[in-house]
Amino acid sequence: MSYKILFTDMDGTLLDSGKQISPALLSLLQRLTASGGRLVLSTGRTVSSIRKVIERTGLFFPEMLIIAANGNAVYDWDREQYLVNKTVPLSMAGEIVSMADRYGLHIQTYTDTHAVCHKKTPESLFYHRGTGMDFLYADDIMRLCDKPPCKLLAIDLKDRSRLSLLQRDVLERFGDTLTAMFSCDEYLEIFDKTAGKGSAVRFVCDHLHIPARETVAAGDAENDISMLQAAGIGVAMANAAPEVKRNADFITQQDNDHDGLAEVLHRYFGL
Repeated sequence: MSYKILFTDMDGTLLDSGKQISPALLSLLQRLTASGGRLVLSTGRTVSSIRKVIERTGLFFPEMLIIAANGNAVYDWDREQYLVNKTVPLSMAGEIVSMADRYGLHIQTYTDTHAVCHKKTPESLFYHRGTGMDFLYADDIMRLCDKPPCKLLAIDLKDRSRLSLLQRDVLERFGDTLTAMFSCDEYLEIFDKTAGKGSAVRFVCDHLHIPARETVAAGDAENDISMLQAAGIGVAMANAAPEVKRNADFITQQDNDHDGLAEVLHRYFGL
């Protein structure tokens, strides 16, 4: 089988714990695209956050497509335009902020350029260090959103159980329209139910006229599972959550701090 697209998660998969890419892995990705393969970044990050990573690491390739915000957006990097752009209705976003406030949780949403939350917190500082995104602060954070946001993100650095309570409430109240899932133990992502990385993978395959069976997807967290299921081959990183590994066709021997993704490029793309 000749595989034509690598869909890869970023944090915990492509990026190491320091949010960097090793020169060896970057070289392999350059060889992938030079030989006619396609690289599609697929992440919970927003487009503005992805831009910062690309500028910092040199992770740029011609004709690159980006799956952002857990599949809410598909972005054409060369043309600087959205091919898909799903959002959370403003009224629902406002109610979810209130739900999170009742649990004392850090909750944030997004403009095109900034993350938005109530005030500077350990959680917002943690997020800023991890993504480089800057924040806007307001008592009423929805006042700063002039259009429906791509997603909301609740963060708890100490107690996942509070995030699980918010997840339950969101699904009970808005489960027909929205979903809520973890991208890591500290992050609960809330976004359009019809989105998701798997849905975005299918869109990209149709857009590029490449069968899904000729693609490989790699990830490490719950929000990656639909992507692994949609691709021809689903790969879980050695550092992946147990549920992700149960849904994978292949598990790397090395983790994201030791270029585990390189195993995928060697095994399925012949590099």
